[in-house]
Amino acid sequence: MSSATVTAIAIGIAIGLCACSAIWMLRKSAPTDAAPASVSETGRREHAEKFFGGDPERTPRGGQEMRPRW
Repeated sequence: MSSATVTAIAIGIAIGLCACSAIWMLRKSAPTDAAPASVSETGRREHAEKFFGGDPERTPRGGQEMRPRW
């Protein structure tokens, strides 16, 4: 086999592997419509909302200005 043939085969294999991995990642990250949220996922979501929700009684108005450190 010539070097051009080997190069073409290697490029074809590389393109095929990239395509397969892209399809695998897209299918893995696709949301499932039929699956309900599990109990642990619901609890995790509530915890995140409680943690990142902030204090509703505090107002951010009139606070200290944020300045760069340099």
